[in-house]
Amino acid sequence: MKTLFRSSLLVAALGLGAPAFTHASEGAVDFGVFAPAAGCEYVEINVRAGLLKFAAKLASAHEPEAAELLRNIRHVRVNVVGLDQTNRDSAMERIAGIRADLDKRGWEKIVTVQESGDEGDDVAIFMKADGEDSIDGLVVTVIEKRGKVVLVNIVGRIQAEQIAKLGEKLNVEPLRKIKVSARTGV
Repeated sequence: MKTLFRSSLLVAALGLGAPAFTHASEGAVDFGVFAPAAGCEYVEINVRAGLLKFAAKLASAHEPEAAELLRNIRHVRVNVVGLDQTNRDSAMERIAGIRADLDKRGWEKIVTVQESGDEGDDVAIFMKADGEDSIDGLVVTVIEKRGKVVLVNIVGRIQAEQIAKLGEKLNVEPLRKIKVSARTGV
């Protein structure tokens, strides 16, 4: 639940509620279509550049760091899918496929968290680098042991410092761990 809450805070900070994204980009990842399981949570959010620019204008007075990040974002997609016996296997296969495809396409895995125990989550965060000082895309994949998956794709010209600052401000632990290094730029 805390992962979902933190993911929701991140999405809220980036703006909510727009039509599906269709523009191809290096940082865009197609998660496919998930079928909701009966009686389980299902959330699909697609936010385009227009709404993100509007949110940046609103945020600029009180949250200048968030506004700066929003100005460079072109698209945000979030899927939260509750799992039961009807969709668990296909969702797990899809997550494994997405992670393998990102690796194959040259995305760098920058965070891996595999918590132990029955309540432990499995988190992988990938980035698509654009030179040494920015990235074209960020993908967060979360498998919660309690029965849901969370997928986030942020597309745009994103500075690593901006993500770390936003993660710090929103207390999103995996994003807080993104630090700039002299070697890779992230």
